[in-house]
Amino acid sequence: MGFSFQGVKKGVYVDGHERKDVVDYRKVFLEEWTKASRRFVVFKEDGTWELPPGLLQGEKPLVLVTHDESTFNANDGKRKMWMEDGKQPLRPKGKGKGIMVSGFLTPGGILTVPTAIPDSQLLADPSWPRLEDGRPVREAIQYLEYGKDNYWTGEKMVEHTNQVIPILKYAFPGCEGLFAFDNASNHAAFAPDALVAAKMNLGPGGRQPLLREGWDYNKNMPQTMVFGENDPIPSRRGKAKGIQQVLKERGLWRDRCTDGRKFLLICPKTFDRPGCNPTLPGGCCATTLLQSQRDFQQQKGQLQEEVEAAGHSVIFYPKFHCELNFIERFWCAAKHYTRENCRYTFDDLRKTIPAAFKSIPTATINRFYHHCARTMDAYRNGLDYGTKAFVEHVHKNHRQVIDKSKW
Repeated sequence: MGFSFQGVKKGVYVDGHERKDVVDYRKVFLEEWTKASRRFVVFKEDGTWELPPGLLQGEKPLVLVTHDESTFNANDGKRKMWMEDGKQPLRPKGKGKGIMVSGFLTPGGILTVPTAIPDSQLLADPSWPRLEDGRPVREAIQYLEYGKDNYWTGEKMVEHTNQVIPILKYAFPGCEGLFAFDNASNHAAFAPDALVAAKMNLGPGGRQPLLREGWDYNKNMPQTMVFGENDPIPSRRGKAKGIQQVLKERGLWRDRCTDGRKFLLICPKTFDRPGCNPTLPGGCCATTLLQSQRDFQQQKGQLQEEVEAAGHSVIFYPKFHCELNFIERFWCAAKHYTRENCRYTFDDLRKTIPAAFKSIPTATINRFYHHCARTMDAYRNGLDYGTKAFVEHVHKNHRQVIDKSKW
């Protein structure tokens, strides 16, 4: 019947991996990656780098900086070991307390301030981030001991990225960074004043945020989302306009939908009602109509805005495609080290994680990168994930034995 009783293992989420919208975005991603790769800084296995050949006048070399988060747990020990027949080691129940790590990696290793730059030079900048002992942050790694309402959020992601950008400037002077992020909700979070119709009320004022200025493409002019200080109605001055007023100013407000229903803030879903129908001509509700406007559609996440404002670029990996991000293999190697050296205490975990990162040679990280590059080539050549042709393309030596105990 096609079923077998076996252990559950981590792997690619196949159902989402080959979903049509995901595959369509993968094609777009690969096109953008290929276009950018012409400017990629060339890394060697010893961590050194050189400028790419063939740069055009005015072009900057591009440094690939990939990002991801991973968690390490105090009781996550060895998966396999030699044991006497009929006996098992006594271990604590559960994974124990954990540490989440946010890291930025280049094909030459962890993004780090060069050793030639002294701490005193970094500390001369009052805005430079500092460790608890007062030393300056030199690596693009951040640790979070999660729990008790202390979790990784979109705001913390933006804060960490803003700390990393100056490190990139020291490590690769004169270069532009291409920051590659997973397609996660935290990475797409909007700034508080972003043009997001779902944040707005139908009418003016209230607890809705004060959004930034928009652009009415029909009239080819800017549009404020807040009533001015000279508004003829004093009670509205300085308050958010609300969706109805914004649509009226754009000439888009209506009392009825094209199907005769009342034009509401948002389509209801109660009592078996279907909710929003974005395909309805003229919009099914005020929120859907305003969000479909060009300036609202062009709104980027705060993370992307911050990186681009600093003069760098952003690209997002396709969903469910962990095999394209070489930092995933870096985490794999680091977790193998922490499991092999697990002492089942949280204090030891704090020491073991940095030691695990240092144990991974730059040559290994560089090979992780080239492995993922070959994976991208396989997709470009139209090969399907998991097929024999795909595996043979990615693994140059078809006799290679993959050690899955490290996954």
